[in-house]
Amino acid sequence: LGLMPLTFALPEGYNAFVAAFTSIGKIAGNTTSNFWIMKPIGLSRGRGISVVNDIGDVSYSEPVVIQKYLANPLLFHGYKFDLRLYVLVTSFNPLEAFIYEEAFARFSSIPYSLNPDSIDDTRIHLTNSSIQSEFWDEMDCSHPVRLAGMNGGGNKVRLSWLWKRLSAQGIDTALLWQKIMDLCIKTLVCAELDIPFQPNSFEVFGFDCIFDNKLNAWLIEVNACPSLGRETDLDVAVKEEMIRDTIALVDPPKFNRSVLADVCKRRLSACLKNQSNNSLCGKEQLEEDLRNILMGRLPRRHGEMPNFMGKFKRIAPGTTCYTRLRRR
Repeated sequence: LGLMPLTFALPEGYNAFVAAFTSIGKIAGNTTSNFWIMKPIGLSRGRGISVVNDIGDVSYSEPVVIQKYLANPLLFHGYKFDLRLYVLVTSFNPLEAFIYEEAFARFSSIPYSLNPDSIDDTRIHLTNSSIQSEFWDEMDCSHPVRLAGMNGGGNKVRLSWLWKRLSAQGIDTALLWQKIMDLCIKTLVCAELDIPFQPNSFEVFGFDCIFDNKLNAWLIEVNACPSLGRETDLDVAVKEEMIRDTIALVDPPKFNRSVLADVCKRRLSACLKNQSNNSLCGKEQLEEDLRNILMGRLPRRHGEMPNFMGKFKRIAPGTTCYTRLRRR
């Protein structure tokens, strides 16, 4: 199965997109249900996103990403939803990553429909919280967010709450979670060779995923700067705990600022005197300088388990799913 729905970057991929659009329309036997979702490049929070089924509505004069709309999403109580997951990457090359076990399921405001007349109704087709926020008051008592009580807020519910409800319907949520981890690992592996090793950095990515009605997991997109805004009590509870767990896992070492300043001055002076190869800048001296700066405490090495992980779960390296996927 694919990693994500058929996706093109326009205008570069316009001819390939037209060929795919035409082919899919012929297979379906009509064009009205040939839905695609178009996203402007460089915007966030759902701005400028639209669903189209007419190739005449597709922009090719400015950069956009256009992706085949998943027409058969897994529904919960008749509502479309996707997942906002948090993945912490502490190294890309070699890869080291952790997934947060609590997350959000983001729901549409009204029940799902593929009626072509509803193609412009963002309440049905888009789950971005910034888009759905203007419709929060329209959600009736049967909406999943209302049913979730304290586990819901805005148009989102806790992933742990959703897992319990799906499990009660006979769905194997452990299998769904495994598919999510596989999806995240595949995505990161695709990028790991293009990003240099940076031992002094980390990043939390927002992975947006969706299940189809056959329980296949699909990647929608990866957000380099996921929103950490807290607009509801649920946001405060989930995001603040995730932020605390992130900092505790990364565990930035304390360092002696005065020793660091002295080392920088000494090494700069040596460089200005073209003494870069003498003992002042050698490997042994560097290691001694680092020990003094870090007051004897060395940073965690790649692959070592963190002292604290909170609700994070390591997905690479050293996990069964990572090893299995790397062998393919």
